[in-house]
Amino acid sequence: MVAKAKRSMEDIAKVDGVAYRWHIHREPQWASVDGAKGLCISVQHDENPQKILLLEYPFPKPSRHAQRPKIDKRDVAIQIGKAIADGWEPESRGKPFTYMIEG
Repeated sequence: MVAKAKRSMEDIAKVDGVAYRWHIHREPQWASVDGAKGLCISVQHDENPQKILLLEYPFPKPSRHAQRPKIDKRDVAIQIGKAIADGWEPESRGKPFTYMIEG
């Protein structure tokens, strides 16, 4: 079985007039040790990149045709706003802030 090439996707999301740069950090994967892990998107403040936000999406439901999940750019901006409301401080320093998105 041939592994799929890693897709490269990056964009800017604006939340309350502030720009955040995001990219795919990890595609959904199944690991025997950790179980299923969904799509993960890495986000940083565009002008002052300090603390990373990791948006963790749930593992997609199994289907006969494994496909990469589609990324809705508007949803990424919404999730960034929710992460800020839940305590992510993009201009602070420290460990990445992981925000789990309910499926």
